[in-house]
Amino acid sequence: MKTEILSVGIDIGTTTLQVIFSKISVQNTASLFLLPEVKITSATIIYRSKIYFTPLISRERIDLKAIKDIISSEYKKSNILKTDISTGAIIITGETCRKENAEEVLNYLSDFAGDFVVATAGPDLEGILAGFGAGAALASKKHTSKVVNFDIGGGTTNASVFWDGQAIDSFALDIGGRLIQLDIAGTITYVSDKIKPLIKSLNLNLSLGVTADFRVLKLLTDAIAKMFIKINGELDLDVEIERLFIHHKHKEMHAEFIMFSGGVAEFIYSKEEIGTMDTVIRYGDIGPLLGYSIRKVYDNSKEKILESIEKIRATVIGAGSHSLKLSGSTIVYDDTLLPIKNIPIVKLFSEDEDLPNMQNLIHEKLELYDTTAVAIAFKGPKSPSYLQIKSMAEAIVNAFKTSINPIIVIVEQDFAKALGQSINNLLKGSKGVICLDKIKASNGDYVDIGKSISKAVPVVIKTLIFKI
Repeated sequence: MKTEILSVGIDIGTTTLQVIFSKISVQNTASLFLLPEVKITSATIIYRSKIYFTPLISRERIDLKAIKDIISSEYKKSNILKTDISTGAIIITGETCRKENAEEVLNYLSDFAGDFVVATAGPDLEGILAGFGAGAALASKKHTSKVVNFDIGGGTTNASVFWDGQAIDSFALDIGGRLIQLDIAGTITYVSDKIKPLIKSLNLNLSLGVTADFRVLKLLTDAIAKMFIKINGELDLDVEIERLFIHHKHKEMHAEFIMFSGGVAEFIYSKEEIGTMDTVIRYGDIGPLLGYSIRKVYDNSKEKILESIEKIRATVIGAGSHSLKLSGSTIVYDDTLLPIKNIPIVKLFSEDEDLPNMQNLIHEKLELYDTTAVAIAFKGPKSPSYLQIKSMAEAIVNAFKTSINPIIVIVEQDFAKALGQSINNLLKGSKGVICLDKIKASNGDYVDIGKSISKAVPVVIKTLIFKI
């Protein structure tokens, strides 16, 4: 049996804002005599908004009213109601993620745009969603090789490495087209603090109030362009590149193929010559010249470049079509508790050696959250015995004994139904239980869980990171 749900993707970036709506098909793909196996079988974009400039009140604050008006108008144009939406993602990316009211805007929009819209921010997740939207996941399957996608926006570059359709690394860089902004006369009106050390190391005359020289700007964009080759191919990176990583470095996985997405990618894959200041300043930043420099650097390199399926729309398409996971049919859940949103995840431990100490660990974590509902997450044994499952269930029930909240458990391995049933047997209906599997989560993540679809539940793991 096939079920269709509607998903929304909203991307509020440094430079642009976009909205898309997708139709996602969910189907039981197992044969008649096997356990049901519910999978997402297709995701089709049914509406794309035009691309707006991100409205700001100042360099430090997002214009919430203007954003609300844009999103409202796109819902009306698409003839889709807020109540029609089952899932999706709102992503605040790049420099916009660092605005004073970014978290306030995100929390407000997550309720305004739909009852089960996941609000996500954080460079790792953004890189993965952009990679899906750009087609890097598909390309890694097709070529049976590692594929890295660099999604270059206005304020940051979110990167992801895929192999056999799965993301194996993600990271972000302070590289973007709007790190230097100019007026129509070519005078520099803004220089990001993130790029100033590189400008200084290159000894370039690029500062606030200076009338930019094309050749000087190109020296900077050429230097940045060469960094992408070094990031993918070299183990020892110089200090100028090291300081551009956001939050953490990459895993130094050399990818056989390279892709680009984001607004800057529109100029990487075009054939337009960018040779004068007039062609640079049309958008008021160095984005066109950065794209041109990257194109020329890779024209003269041995790296294998693939063209992305989507460029400027990659992140929003990834958010609308690839943010959803299904926790399979061998799970336990109480539909009367669903949907639930913004539940903090407590990761107990990475491996199985702390299982005997589970009750104490959970109790310690619950004390930190007081009366707030939490989801406990752990990997668990690959094939746990009956006694192990019983022991885990007893530890979880005992730890939650004084809590008024439902018990929410997320395990990576495939034993949620057995664990959830054991918990229910011990509780005898005194508390709601949700036990999901095949979901990987970390401390600091949040989870949204939707109402059941064909005996599975939609799950989105969120990473909320601001002021990075």
